[in-house]
Amino acid sequence: MKPLDLIGSFPYDLYPTIRVPQRATFEGMKHVDGNIVRQLPVGSGKTAIGATYLYALRKQGKRRLFYIAPNKTLVEQVHTLHPDMKVAYGRNEHPCLYYPEEKLKADEIPCSLLGDCPHRVDQLTGETHEEGVIPCPYLQQKFEAKQMLAPVVCTNAFFLYTVLFSEEFEPEGVVIDEAHRLAQSIRSVLSTEITDWKVQRAVDVLDEVSPRQCAKLAAFLVSMRRLVKRHAMDKEVLLEEDQIKRLYEALMTVNPAMLQSEVRRAISSGKLDKRADREILKQLEDIMRSVRRFQHALKFAMSGATEKGYPLNFVIAFGKSEMGEHDKVQYKIVVKDYYVVPLIKKLLPKDTLAYSATIVNPDLLAFETGIKGDYASIPSGFPIENARIYLPSDTANLAKKNDSDGRKKTKMVRLIARTAKQFANKGVRSLVVVVSNEERTKFLEFAHEEGLKAISYGNGMPPRECAKRFRDGEGDCMVGTTANFGEGIDLPKKTAPVIFCLRPGYPRPDDPQTQFEERRFGKRRWALWNWRVMIDLLQVRGRNIRSEKDLGVTFLISQQFRRFAWGSLPDWLEPAYRGDLSFEDCVKDAKKLLT
Repeated sequence: MKPLDLIGSFPYDLYPTIRVPQRATFEGMKHVDGNIVRQLPVGSGKTAIGATYLYALRKQGKRRLFYIAPNKTLVEQVHTLHPDMKVAYGRNEHPCLYYPEEKLKADEIPCSLLGDCPHRVDQLTGETHEEGVIPCPYLQQKFEAKQMLAPVVCTNAFFLYTVLFSEEFEPEGVVIDEAHRLAQSIRSVLSTEITDWKVQRAVDVLDEVSPRQCAKLAAFLVSMRRLVKRHAMDKEVLLEEDQIKRLYEALMTVNPAMLQSEVRRAISSGKLDKRADREILKQLEDIMRSVRRFQHALKFAMSGATEKGYPLNFVIAFGKSEMGEHDKVQYKIVVKDYYVVPLIKKLLPKDTLAYSATIVNPDLLAFETGIKGDYASIPSGFPIENARIYLPSDTANLAKKNDSDGRKKTKMVRLIARTAKQFANKGVRSLVVVVSNEERTKFLEFAHEEGLKAISYGNGMPPRECAKRFRDGEGDCMVGTTANFGEGIDLPKKTAPVIFCLRPGYPRPDDPQTQFEERRFGKRRWALWNWRVMIDLLQVRGRNIRSEKDLGVTFLISQQFRRFAWGSLPDWLEPAYRGDLSFEDCVKDAKKLLT
């Protein structure tokens, strides 16, 4: 294999110099033939590393190149830094031109049933269905991406659907940003939900269009409602295999292909009008897709239907006895794809670079995602003396078995509020990361009692807006859950030099995914759960140190962290760890560093 010319492919027009971590990364990558996995610290210039890798592959004649990220925000960041790349978004980001008067997005219309749409773009020629009309923005950007004149940057979801399902691209090189989130990202995309209301609406419409399929769908609806009402009212329940089998057998009597052909026939005969009956057609399109996906997903939730002999998916049932949407009792079945390794392996070419600031354990990354390759953890170029990670010796253990009545947790939350106020008095702002909304609410109460100006999301303010206001100077302290503020937000330049992390977010015992993992992995599940909270720890720690000049400290409050905190740290970060000081001494040391 010819070595990659990474140094020569670096975008010097965008970045004046190559940073030390970037140069170290390039030196270790240039002779690797195959997949590469790198743990790259915050501030190492990961995006430039990924772009350089793709540019180097392009020099070797490869054209079908992708940079993928978990969400639209990261995609936009990559495109802002590298405007030469071609952005590709999903249908929900593009307007529909077939119904211009309604200002709809492309995912809100029955696109598969609109074969005569004049704006449709031929994906081979780029021509519209009718000459002279404005091209469909979604299909136009997809056609432009297929020309591969530049690397394509897109979300994990767009990549999954267009590469694996519709098979519109065959990648030759891929960069995966935030690789630790890939498995969960794909699981969320493939989660398939079906509600009794959605099925009932389809049954009502199909009565005239397709009586035979209508009767079969109605029989499935009866089976679904009976199961949920008996086993899952007002709680999420993990279904057993015999229950899944009954649902599967009832649903397999429905033929989505037959259903689609009869809907098309109804359109041709005038029973359904593409414009007047748009909402009905969209409901029918949704139910046809849902039935197909549900049939496939339910099959792989049964151990006897898989090559490996164990279920690859799990199924959740939930019923809401209170009157909800549409003033009806709600029944819902959700199939969660779990074992996504085979899908990820089919998605990725030989030349794949996967990186994150929090790989921690490459073997567990491979277990979750199937991504194996040459691994290295690159040291940070930031001065380690600017960082502290405190695990005080005298704080409480907030594990449920040690704090059954919650008194210890209440005491620790109050301690954080009091300490954050001390820092605020010295002009030092802080971020507080908790696990549950109950803990968040409790902290806000104590902050008010202490006279601490704390802000959080809620009451119409989304987490992103809250973070923006905090960065703009509002409040002395910001509080949120790990899910909202544990990663994905930057708080540099003294925005929040102090971070308090209350406890690790181990999964809830009553959560269906927790129960599925207990059944599937037994005691081995703890290795997976510990890996996930290690990632959370490192992600939280990295929120406030984003440059060489930033100072930042992180307080790990619960003694639960002692089990894994040291083991989660890369070698270069170990000197920042303080695990033998009292809480009071940790605060003194932090004040000395920061003020």
